[in-house]
Amino acid sequence: MKPGIALLLCTGLALTACGGAMTPEESAAEETPLATSEAALITCGGWVGWSDTGLTRCLSNPDCGTNWVCEPRLTADEAPSLDDGPQQRPPVCPAGQVAVPYVNSGMMRYQYQYRACYDEAGNYTHTEYQYRNYASSCISC
Repeated sequence: MKPGIALLLCTGLALTACGGAMTPEESAAEETPLATSEAALITCGGWVGWSDTGLTRCLSNPDCGTNWVCEPRLTADEAPSLDDGPQQRPPVCPAGQVAVPYVNSGMMRYQYQYRACYDEAGNYTHTEYQYRNYASSCISC
């Protein structure tokens, strides 16, 4: 038997065994109580403001500009595509080389924020965290 036919046959048997496919109305009616009961189980407070983690990392940062380097390439098509803007004008390279843009590095700092979550009885259940990084300086690192 071909795989597609077996899949159709199995799908048909599964739907028949469960009473057939649900209508959109039946599906929505069944999901609404689940969403309501799930929302009642856990309530999370508001996010606490962003705090610095103290961690820094040297990463490529588009805000720090672009540095062009002439590199030997087989064809010009292998070079990355260019964006608009005066800093994106490539230099004239010697024959057999192509100008390739590299995003400059910058020191990135990391921040986090959190919120506490509770069940319907008001008991603490867990803490949720969010993280983000942001450029703190455009220095060569």
